[in-house]
Amino acid sequence: MFRSTLAGSIGLVAALLLASCGEPPKVERGQYPLPEGVETAQCEPGQYGGVFILTEVTEPKTFNFLVPSDAASSSAMGKFLVGLVGWDPVKTENIPALAESWEIGEDKKTYTFHLRRGISWSDGEPFSADDVIFTFDCIFAEERDPQTGQMRPRFPNRYIGQYTIGGERIRYRKIDQYTVEFYTPQLYSPFLNDIGFAPIIPKHKLYAAFKDGTLLEQWSTQTAIEHPEELVGLGPFKVFSYHPGERIVYEPNPHYWRADREGQRLPYIDFLVVKYMKDQNADVVLFATGQIDAAAISASDEAWVRKGEQAHDFTLYERGPTPQVSFFWFNLKPGTDKNGVPYVPPYKMAWFQDKRFRQAIMYAYNREGIARGVYFGRAAPLDSIISQGNPKWHNPDVPKYRYNPDKARELLREAGFDWNEAGELFGPGGHRVEIELLLYDSSPRMSEMATTLKENLAGIGIALRINYVDFAVVIQKIDNTYDYEMSAIGWGSSAGASDPSGSKALFASDGIYHIWNAEQETPATDWEARIDELVTAQERTFDEAERVKIFGEIQAILAEEVPLLYLVTPYSYSGIKNKWNNVVVPPSGSLVWNLDELWTEEAIDE
Repeated sequence: MFRSTLAGSIGLVAALLLASCGEPPKVERGQYPLPEGVETAQCEPGQYGGVFILTEVTEPKTFNFLVPSDAASSSAMGKFLVGLVGWDPVKTENIPALAESWEIGEDKKTYTFHLRRGISWSDGEPFSADDVIFTFDCIFAEERDPQTGQMRPRFPNRYIGQYTIGGERIRYRKIDQYTVEFYTPQLYSPFLNDIGFAPIIPKHKLYAAFKDGTLLEQWSTQTAIEHPEELVGLGPFKVFSYHPGERIVYEPNPHYWRADREGQRLPYIDFLVVKYMKDQNADVVLFATGQIDAAAISASDEAWVRKGEQAHDFTLYERGPTPQVSFFWFNLKPGTDKNGVPYVPPYKMAWFQDKRFRQAIMYAYNREGIARGVYFGRAAPLDSIISQGNPKWHNPDVPKYRYNPDKARELLREAGFDWNEAGELFGPGGHRVEIELLLYDSSPRMSEMATTLKENLAGIGIALRINYVDFAVVIQKIDNTYDYEMSAIGWGSSAGASDPSGSKALFASDGIYHIWNAEQETPATDWEARIDELVTAQERTFDEAERVKIFGEIQAILAEEVPLLYLVTPYSYSGIKNKWNNVVVPPSGSLVWNLDELWTEEAIDE
């Protein structure tokens, strides 16, 4: 048995970890035998010890994967939860995870997954096919609506739509304790990719909440604060402690199912610390001064950060255009609140629904100036929902909008808008064109781009007011109350990065993330109906070239209709301290995707 203590900046680590403990916690190693279904990692064997420190701006809102969440929540859950199938960002292919192998039937609709034998949850309870069936029972559970008599989801969640194919839900069954079978109602080529989206959850921990209907209340942030041991998973880590506004600390899962070729159970590190910083620039400063272990570096910060490579012993990697996208959009959701007040005033809705108005905004927006001024030329205007950073699926031949205020004025005039002598723009009904942009207050980059938009729109007579609010308020308004006119967000779905079908909830008109007008009963426009057809078509073919062509058309439609007002694609940079071994830089995505394999010789053993 091994025992290893904290290494590196012991003062910082002590401050982070020991506020309530009194003495340095120690990590038990080797007390449980490796399971029959162990996966042997192909990395170079390392040694135990060390603390890996990261930062995040946004804190998790939940640790329950069924509850609507943001990227920060998904990231936190991803440390201790895992699905049947994984993704290797270096090889860009699906890889075994909880399922060590699988077969696809001759009908290409039947998928049989063979689970790892003998592996255990982080609390030591055995994992089996019952947990897989339970997870999907939770996703698809229904109840009768007492008012309408219709069946409705018992636990509403995004996965229902993702696993509904051609209007029918996937079917699944247990073959034996280590075998499960899934059946897609029609040909669905991205299924292997998609099945990995849902993390498997423990039946022994959550079945009672499933039965009594309180499942969505479980695994809240309060659980992490008061009883982190209740957050049971199959991933490389488990939650050690969570202090809102400060940090979350993870420790190794003593039952993790991966080991190196010398038989050492992964992960190597003793603790993973994620510090929460209000200022998005703080992580860059901390990394550049050697206080955290890895960070994503903005193109605008690359030059000055790189100057510290030798002094603080880190390496900065140029990653090319980022695969993440960001955009503004107008609220096109029709309807009223419970008091009968329209979500958007009808005269403004008429503006927003006019494609010419949306295109005019794009022509009026100097994104080339942002690329030069904010990113020092290390960025380019974004033209598609799939960025240049995902070349396999990116369509470079979509309609493009470059800064042209005269063209913007031409389109507005064509749509019935006009200006008074003071240069103020008025709509066809005589209303002054004034718009409120709802923006979260923790993103300096987004704020800079919004300020540029405000200045550019003023140049064509539009008054834009920026309303800065907490990120949670933005999510509440765009997901639930719909009482906003315009907003902005980044779209960096890991699911969509591996295969754009993972962004089905954004593309499809009935999708929960069809952000400009979500969850439509029927497509509101002909072009949205066409995208729905294309989404279904790409699901039914196993010809990858055909799928790429179909997604090219989806991108072209979205670029022409402009429901999303794309911003810029910055070049991405990532840095990590040189003391860490087994660093493998993928074409895109997180630099620490293989965090369970990283190790350092600077760890202190006892």
